[in-house]
Amino acid sequence: GRNGIDGLYIKQKDGVIKEVLVAESKWNKSHLNWSGKNKLIHQMSQEWVLKILYRLQKYKPLPEYNTIKKLIEYDQYRARLFKMLPIREDKIQIQIYAIKNKGMKNFDTFIESTLRPIVIREPRNSFEREMIESYNMCRVEALHKYFPMLGEENIKELLLDNYLQKKDVEKLVK
Repeated sequence: GRNGIDGLYIKQKDGVIKEVLVAESKWNKSHLNWSGKNKLIHQMSQEWVLKILYRLQKYKPLPEYNTIKKLIEYDQYRARLFKMLPIREDKIQIQIYAIKNKGMKNFDTFIESTLRPIVIREPRNSFEREMIESYNMCRVEALHKYFPMLGEENIKELLLDNYLQKKDVEKLVK
């Protein structure tokens, strides 16, 4: 659902959870936010992850959540931010950030790796096709949200962007 963890992944060996990965994804210039009543909890901090896990456990109680919670409480998990960025009109880039200092309210992030650019019109494999589909869904969602506020010049710019967005813009213009 909204305002939660984008991905919670586990590795098991003989039915026992051995590794936990908490993942968050962002688009373009989006960044990790602050949450809670007074906006004191930083998204992806250990405190935030435990809070979200508590909500998940309440919503759908699963025995695995107890093990996951313990691993997170003992800082025995990995946290990653996946960021998708547009590059010019024909490519997208995915950067992966490892989140460190998970127990602190302010923590550093650093780029762990940057995947090779994905050419929108020429995906090389199923992973790239899926990423382009996600990219397109983000663009269409943003387009529908902001289109009513755009002037004629902005619409002309959008029509020149890339073929994926052009067809979506043309649907809205009609």
